[in-house]
Amino acid sequence: MTPRFASTDHRYLSLKHFSGSLRLRAWILATLVFSGGAGQAFARQADAASLRERLNRLGADVYTRPDRIPAAITELKAILGTNPESSDAHMLLGIAYRTVGSPEMIGEAKAELVQAVELNGANLPARYFLASIYLELGRPAKAREELEASVAQAPGQPQFLALLGEAERQSKNPQRAIELARQALRADAGFAQARYYLALALFDLGRRDEAIGELEQVVAAAPPLVDPYLSLGSAYLDANRPDPAVSVLGMALKIDPVRADVHILLARAYRLKNLTTRAAQELLLAAPKTSNAASSGYTQQHVDFDLALETGLVRLQQGRLPAAAAALKKALDMDPDHGPANRGMAQVSLRQGAYDQAADYAARAEKAGAPLSDADRKRLTTRPPVAK
Repeated sequence: MTPRFASTDHRYLSLKHFSGSLRLRAWILATLVFSGGAGQAFARQADAASLRERLNRLGADVYTRPDRIPAAITELKAILGTNPESSDAHMLLGIAYRTVGSPEMIGEAKAELVQAVELNGANLPARYFLASIYLELGRPAKAREELEASVAQAPGQPQFLALLGEAERQSKNPQRAIELARQALRADAGFAQARYYLALALFDLGRRDEAIGELEQVVAAAPPLVDPYLSLGSAYLDANRPDPAVSVLGMALKIDPVRADVHILLARAYRLKNLTTRAAQELLLAAPKTSNAASSGYTQQHVDFDLALETGLVRLQQGRLPAAAAALKKALDMDPDHGPANRGMAQVSLRQGAYDQAADYAARAEKAGAPLSDADRKRLTTRPPVAK
């Protein structure tokens, strides 16, 4: 089973994550040249060289100095006010908008990047970041269009191959995704983003052990990003290996101590180790007041569901049946067909003696691929006779 955190809904490794790596920033800055300058409006200015220097400076700020983003946005808008046909200025403004991080700015970022590509189809960094935006928006077909055009212009470029592989994976073509990720790794064996995407595609094909091996290589490089640790921790838990999960998730919290999704996974790990008090403490830390889900692209809806589910399962293990039922009902209100949530409710109902209700939840759980244990099934079938 593919871990939730590495599922086909996984779209948050884009502009603000692996795309911010030093290696990729260096490549983007190196290609931030104005090759079409003679035909662009700003080339008609008396001091074109000064404008090029200005945009190069702003590019360095946008890629490496998030504290300067507001000032960069103001200056880029001013540049575009007099030079609206500058593809590079539109690109930098789009990237700056996305770096702000607020969901409402994604549309603004996309519009600027679309304009950049329309003005200069050879602006490969703009195509790359536009493809990243499309993946965040759940539009892998549009991302694939941009990336295929980029690969045609720059064959063998690992950044494009890796992201094209992720677009294929999100289009439910994991085998093609694996091929592209491996092409990228042949070009650059140390390219962590390509290896991460390879792991996600392996998960989608059910090749969990191989995926874990790839993620372990990514994490060994100590990336300053939560998501690889999160995915590896989730994979360890799906393999019933809570001890290494606790270790790797602890590394994730050193990077971002308030990431709710990490705390929820840690609670699961402690529950599997039968350390329910520790699990409950992690769930308190995952409460909405400390949630940092929006910054990662991991939606609050997912956080709310996972928090309710894990809370219910921890309370069930503690024998706190009313609290378990309340939390699991909240999870089922969000996803009525969720297998483990239905199984948890069946277990609660069994322990409360509500056998008909337990049978109903158990049937739903089995249909979703999460059947009761043999012991619970036996208990359900040997229920006490109804008093007449």
